[in-house]
Amino acid sequence: MVEYEVHHVSLGPEEPINLEGSYPLLGDHSRSGLAKVDPRFVDTHARLSRSMRLIELAGKIAPEILSKSPEQPDDSLPQAPPREQRRSLSPGLQPEKNRRFSVANVLGSCLLPLWLVFPNKVRAIVYNALRNLGKYLYGRSDSLTVQRLPFGLYLKYHGDLPLYDNERKALQTVRQHTTIPVPAPLDVVEVTPEDPNDRYSFSNGYMLITRVPGIPLSSCQDILSDQDFEHIGYQMKDYLSQLRDIPKTVNPGMAICNTLGEACRDARVCGDAPVGPFADEAAFSQVLRFSDDPSRRGHRIFFTHADLNPRNILVDRVVRRDGRPGWQISGIVDWEMAGYYPEYWDYTKALFEGFRWGNRYTNWVTAVFSAFGDYSRELDVERRSWESGDGV
Repeated sequence: MVEYEVHHVSLGPEEPINLEGSYPLLGDHSRSGLAKVDPRFVDTHARLSRSMRLIELAGKIAPEILSKSPEQPDDSLPQAPPREQRRSLSPGLQPEKNRRFSVANVLGSCLLPLWLVFPNKVRAIVYNALRNLGKYLYGRSDSLTVQRLPFGLYLKYHGDLPLYDNERKALQTVRQHTTIPVPAPLDVVEVTPEDPNDRYSFSNGYMLITRVPGIPLSSCQDILSDQDFEHIGYQMKDYLSQLRDIPKTVNPGMAICNTLGEACRDARVCGDAPVGPFADEAAFSQVLRFSDDPSRRGHRIFFTHADLNPRNILVDRVVRRDGRPGWQISGIVDWEMAGYYPEYWDYTKALFEGFRWGNRYTNWVTAVFSAFGDYSRELDVERRSWESGDGV
């Protein structure tokens, strides 16, 4: 038998075929006398597999690419709305009242108040059982602390309760003041260890949220056309504008803080340790490298997601006005680091792991944030900080 090592061509959101090991044997497992696969065929396929996948994707993205005249105008992209209409929903997104009936909506409106009466320990036991059921139904999530559940729900578990409390407040604030599609927070619960003195035991935090549709942009950016990227860029500018319009009503004496007005928690700063809150940007910059750099001061403070990378931006397929398929932003998730930060923070944090995503994504992020200002100097000093070990 001939033995080959299998590597998946990771282009697009499709799940890879499940194989038993990385070295399948290309022989006659039926014992019916079938001829073995010619090794030359497998070798040729291996060399061309990525190219064949790209051709397949090109056919899905732009089937008319060979027949379309270069001079033919393209009017399928939505035009930017007037400023006074900025709070309206982005093109293609369904209003809240038109969303499909779901068990999660019923849970939130009718059953949730009754459920929250139960003790924390009881709710945690049920959530843990649902987590195991979710693993059985949907498989393990890519994240070690997030699991899809039945009934249109997601569970975040084994997390830090202050981060969950901050995320709950962030989601409530965003849902109140914007049209950004985000999960609805349903419950946050913590079960303390039976023996607080046992250093090997830890608190189990749980956060129950509703599911928003879509797949991470990081999983499908290779299959989006330039037109699709322009469309979701239009949406992202709208959403960032709405975030910047959120009024700050917590802890008015401290400009930079989390959504509860308390200490900030960001993996980029001091290894996720609580810092602040801070009276102004100058005080905040003191916990960063190169604190005296001119690009560390003089910024406005806005409500900020603080972890706006392509894993947390969900996109979904839609049908454009001209009947062709396209993509749109369907949700933004993971708001646990959200708070009030200098205006450049979302931009530089979006590129914090830019080496993972490639030039197409980084160029898209730069184009989106260019609508709000030139943050190139801030990015430069942040990159020097990262290279010096910050956020590692």
